[in-house]
Amino acid sequence: MKPPKKNSSEWRKNEKLIAQHPGLRAARDISEGFTPGKSVGTGGWTPSEAYKANYDLIFGKKDKDE
Repeated sequence: MKPPKKNSSEWRKNEKLIAQHPGLRAARDISEGFTPGKSVGTGGWTPSEAYKANYDLIFGKKDKDE
């Protein structure tokens, strides 16, 4: 069985159910590489090497030291 396409009605229905259940939400977050229960503002996120390597592509060319 293939997963539903992103933003399809079935995908939105699944996301709504996942958002309501803490265990499912944590499992989804782990599968996507996030630490469950922590947000960027609380220091629970550590940037991956791919994020660091592609910083300029994500945010444009800016000095990281500023």
